[in-house]
Amino acid sequence: MSRKFLYFIFLLGLSLNLNAQSGKTEDVVLLKNEWVIRGKIISQNEQGVKIQTADGSIFYFEKGEIIRIAKEKRWSSFNYKEKGFASFTELGPLIAGKTTSDGVTTAAFSFQTINGYKFSQYAFVGLGLGADLYAIQTIIPVFVSFRGDLLRRGAVIPYYFGNLGYGINITQSSAGFSDFKGGLQFAAGLGLKIPFNRNAGFLVSLGYNYQKSSYLQSGQAKNIYYNRLAVRAGFFL
Repeated sequence: MSRKFLYFIFLLGLSLNLNAQSGKTEDVVLLKNEWVIRGKIISQNEQGVKIQTADGSIFYFEKGEIIRIAKEKRWSSFNYKEKGFASFTELGPLIAGKTTSDGVTTAAFSFQTINGYKFSQYAFVGLGLGADLYAIQTIIPVFVSFRGDLLRRGAVIPYYFGNLGYGINITQSSAGFSDFKGGLQFAAGLGLKIPFNRNAGFLVSLGYNYQKSSYLQSGQAKNIYYNRLAVRAGFFL
């Protein structure tokens, strides 16, 4: 695993941590009449408190009406789907250094779709099928995917993923090159979900992608090991 990959993972983890810490709390005023008012306190003195709620309304409460003033995690009525069928469709570039037999850096593009069952918000298992288009080879990965959310709810939800399977090499033989074969394929990384509603949303991810392949060149076996940074974006259902 390259230093660049570790560096990207560190930056992504740092951004997730900062996101979790920022904009996730609100002011809460608990009243003696059992009301709970949530929003942002815009003024406070010895006589009372003025608070603005999410819809823009402004309320003033005298000190004698208040039991306690606190800062709590932002409340949300968003009910995120936790169990049932789930699907992920992603695409993006595979970034790497020199991986070909002659040391030439090659561009690559990846597409994959995954369908399976979400046992909880933290555990999903599914089957995936994709297409990895390298400059000199075309490989169809077939794999099992494990993934899950790292936070229960929020406007942006971080998640982890891991894939394990086999890449089917469909590259056509040409002059001097023949018998193209695939091999072991696995991937792992982190991503962010941005839910549109209870069932669907947008996602982006950064991960490490490994693919083994081989071919014959003038009757001699050649192995290629693709070690890539996978940057993908897509949708989930």
